[in-house]
Amino acid sequence: MIEAYKINKKDDISNFKIFENRINITVLITSISQREITIETAYYYSDICTEVVLVDEEEPCISEVEIKNLSNKGIKYIPYSDGSDLSLTSTYDKRLIAANHASNKYLVHSNHDERYTYKGLKACIEELENDEKLTFCVGQCIAVRKNKLGIHYTRSYENLYEYLNMNEVDDRLYYHAQKYAPIGHYGVWRRDEYINASKKTVSIHNKVPSTTMMEEVIFELAADLMGNSKAVPELFWIRNRINPPSGNSLDKGQHIFSTIKSKLLILFIDLDVDIEIIFNNFRNSHFAFIKPSFSSKFLLFIKRAARIFIKKKQVNDIYTLLNNSEIKYEENDLSNVLKSMKSHIK
Repeated sequence: MIEAYKINKKDDISNFKIFENRINITVLITSISQREITIETAYYYSDICTEVVLVDEEEPCISEVEIKNLSNKGIKYIPYSDGSDLSLTSTYDKRLIAANHASNKYLVHSNHDERYTYKGLKACIEELENDEKLTFCVGQCIAVRKNKLGIHYTRSYENLYEYLNMNEVDDRLYYHAQKYAPIGHYGVWRRDEYINASKKTVSIHNKVPSTTMMEEVIFELAADLMGNSKAVPELFWIRNRINPPSGNSLDKGQHIFSTIKSKLLILFIDLDVDIEIIFNNFRNSHFAFIKPSFSSKFLLFIKRAARIFIKKKQVNDIYTLLNNSEIKYEENDLSNVLKSMKSHIK
């Protein structure tokens, strides 16, 4: 089990305020497999948010009784059967379907085995409420991992530290490519703008089908077209880096370069955007799908060689990682999140 979590601070959270006032946000959950874990995640969000929409691709569909049980907890269940091995378009199609069923002003998409914190979601909504020019907002992220020494934690997406993208549209694109993080995929959004970004993404992937994770990049840059974004200092997202990913292709190679360019040309057809600046910024940030420059390759070689001689200390205590990273969090909130993940992080 997960003794390494060390949840021993204020362990009794039965009277904690997160159970008194749920957040007015819709959480979108989509899945291909691992239905039991997916439903556990949906129940977690139903305790802290007013609406959850679950789009499930796994077959056979769950029973009417199970659907009713989900509905009683504020979870809308939608079966999905249009997935295709020829393209990852269905990934975004499912999210779009879920968003169109959302009834709240704000929404966020969650992976089926990961968690957002109560405080992080609240902090993002407060930012959106306070700034009408802000389109989506995210917080800080950590990952739960496991090796032969046991459970440990790492800082994810350090570029989210003081991330602030409040410029004109072309500058927003360049900034995002330079400080790349999947802020669009996992941010709290205004509902209509999320739907518009998803529609653009689905349309492009239908025109240029592929079996690569380039789907991520297109949505991220489509998100920048919708408006401004930022990251708050609160702990927002806990990634599950123990369970293996399910379903999606991780195709790589030189052809990925041309795939990106073809899709971005469609995305930017009505804009005066220099794609080469975006590519150069991706290279400088060592983005995985862009062929690195010679200098980037050399720097990566030096870093890898250094790791052979300098072994980074493994962080087994989550509080140590959060405090060292200057990430804001609330102990009871964090305890609730980690308890909810115990069954599928072993």
